[in-house]
Amino acid sequence: MKHLKTMQDISDDLMQFVTSGGDERINLNPETKTNKYHLNPLKFDGLFQRGSCTCGTFTPFGFEVANRFIDSFSEEKYATILNEQTNRLKNLLNNSELDFDVFYGPSGTDMMYLPLLFQKMLKPNSTIINIVSCPEELGSGSKNAAECKYFSQLNQFGEQIPCGESISIDINSKVFYLPAREKQGHIENRNKAIREIIMRNSGEPIIGNLVFGSKSGIKDDLLIIDDFPEIMWVVDMCQFRTDRDLIYDLISKDVLIMVTGSKFYQAPPYCGALLVPVKWTKMLKDVSGYPASYLNRIFSAFDFPEALQNIRENLVPFKNVGLRLRWEVALSEMEAYLSFPQEETNAFIRRWNQIVTGRLALSDSFQLMPDMELTNDSIVSFMVLVNGKALSNLDQQRLYDFLVTHQHDGLDGYNHIFLGQPVQYGEKSFIRLSIGSYSVRNQLHNKRFEFNNDLRLIEIIEQSANKLFNKND
Repeated sequence: MKHLKTMQDISDDLMQFVTSGGDERINLNPETKTNKYHLNPLKFDGLFQRGSCTCGTFTPFGFEVANRFIDSFSEEKYATILNEQTNRLKNLLNNSELDFDVFYGPSGTDMMYLPLLFQKMLKPNSTIINIVSCPEELGSGSKNAAECKYFSQLNQFGEQIPCGESISIDINSKVFYLPAREKQGHIENRNKAIREIIMRNSGEPIIGNLVFGSKSGIKDDLLIIDDFPEIMWVVDMCQFRTDRDLIYDLISKDVLIMVTGSKFYQAPPYCGALLVPVKWTKMLKDVSGYPASYLNRIFSAFDFPEALQNIRENLVPFKNVGLRLRWEVALSEMEAYLSFPQEETNAFIRRWNQIVTGRLALSDSFQLMPDMELTNDSIVSFMVLVNGKALSNLDQQRLYDFLVTHQHDGLDGYNHIFLGQPVQYGEKSFIRLSIGSYSVRNQLHNKRFEFNNDLRLIEIIEQSANKLFNKND
């Protein structure tokens, strides 16, 4: 007699899949059953989701997609599923005149290793110049990755790795970090510094890491790409809060694009990818793939396109089922969201932004970050003030922990909240509210534009800050 799975069996299977094939950030604390962001991927009932980090939960839609994936999955299908997912992603983001290949990895941070590998393969005897924009608003391990060091304690194979140690002395990189903001919080103009670094290092292999949608939605001036087409440009779009026209434009200029499915598209963590124009893939195909062996504790052979057998043969053919499940959820959500006209989704996001920023501006408890008009509409960044003084980064973290670990009343259909964790700049920091694709299309589908929960969330933040830090109350 066939054993019928109980709901507990289904939940156990799903949890095993979704928390596999990443790094330690994906693991759950045995006591609390939550990750470092105080979330459990399966505990999405009653959670009002306004976070922008890569460690969210399932949505109800994503939960259904994931269960269907598990029901139909078999290890023999792995390569077929991988190819199907790659084709779906290319079909969503491509047009008939362009072509690119998809490289995979557990997280967006892992993608920072790939340009280093590419330059090492193409110019093996040179020191790589690595320019990194907005490092404080990228993933927490980005600096280690930029310096070709291990950024985590656990790899996708479930092995312990030495976080902070150099991956290989044979990959020599000189890193230039260009801060996102100046002391008063205004967004820095990094163009002059980037130009000077490029001019000083003419003739060397250069990687120019720009951002288009950092943690607070900062967008680098991408016009600089046109002035230096000879260098390897990489645009971090890991938040994936952008229109497809920009992706077309960048691919046509041979720019590498970093994306994840677990931020705007609200898939469970982690699912990273690098979109690589075919110009680079063709060049990589014709050189030795041996340098990939330096990264054999980071990447699987399946993370690279089939055309690059010279790279694949230097890596373990590990089948990362968790990564495939997470990308299945992300792709299904992308397909659902992108079925709406771009004009409608963008208009709704602008409306949400206006309502949220307007409410924040009415209170003495908040201060919007400067230059908000230069950032992405789907993220609102602000400092929290108590008695006219901005909270320190330590207090901001304490407030964040309180907000996401306690129940709250007054929300329609929800009793827990999630928001973007604090981002530090200098001695200060700010928190963020962001809206994701599932939330947007849910309201568009129902043709109900309800923002009461957003307004209540802001009220909860205000009340909680006063409760924790206002000694006069």
